Amino acid sequence: MLANFFGKSNPANFIILFLLFLAFYIVAFFVVTSLESITVDVLIYQLVMIGLFLLLFFVFNFILSKNKLTLYNSYGFLFFVLLLGIFPFTMTNREELIVNVILLILLRRIYSLRTPKATFKKMFDSGLWLAILFILNPFTLVYGILLYGSIYLFQKLNFRTFLIPIVGFSVPMLCYFTYCFWFDDLERFLELFSWYTDYNFELYTSMEVFIPLVFIGLIAIISIILKTPKVFLVSGNYRKFWTLTLLNLLVAISLVLITKNKTGAELLCLFFPISIVLTNWIEGITKRFFQDFVLATFMVIPIVLFII
Repeated sequence: MLANFFGKSNPANFIILFLLFLAFYIVAFFVVTSLESITVDVLIYQLVMIGLFLLLFFVFNFILSKNKLTLYNSYGFLFFVLLLGIFPFTMTNREELIVNVILLILLRRIYSLRTPKATFKKMFDSGLWLAILFILNPFTLVYGILLYGSIYLFQKLNFRTFLIPIVGFSVPMLCYFTYCFWFDDLERFLELFSWYTDYNFELYTSMEVFIPLVFIGLIAIISIILKTPKVFLVSGNYRKFWTLTLLNLLVAISLVLITKNKTGAELLCLFFPISIVLTNWIEGITKRFFQDFVLATFMVIPIVLFII
């Protein structure tokens, strides 16, 4: 029944999944907030957060549908929302949420390089958005690997295509340098290139993080192992998209590992590639009963984690 319902993509599914997200968000909010501390400012802040998530969902669904990363269904969006419910602390950090909205905008340009239309503009835009991300979070520079990986897979990597993203990257960087120089705050600019991290993973040793993280990781690995051989038997862009998605996952894992001052919110960058991987796996399951079982299991996990 679940597979049949979410196996379609329509506005009703989007509304239901958004309501499911709101339920997760409200529960996560009241876990850390008492009724006495709720003020008008707090409510406005939460509305802004929900608006940012709505924008995040819109860009997420746009990338999936425009680039045909999944079939015409709601599995990808469902997994994305369920991952938010499984890791509720990813919904409370505004700065990390803004970074991930911009990250998805960057990914939209990177994945759109599959078509030969306005490729130079897409490369320039990708470099520009990467620079904005770099200013907000210097460690996101690792997504430059994904950008050049996309150019290599879908376009021709030569001196021009190598240089164009760098030119796009330099525009926001030059503006930010000028701003810091004008206000005599060059130290802030130089801090962007201080990439020291303490590699403190104590947060991930807690049971509420470690157990679901291991479970999701194992399912993702199984999905990749089962799906990859079938993908490489198919010629065309689908094989390239799968390669780019796996590279996206590796880059996201790298970002999580090197991020300084880990709060758990950095896991949000993993949800996009993991949702695509899980969706492609469940699309390949022929038995509807097993599809329902997998979906039901994922839907129960947030509830179980909240209870325990």
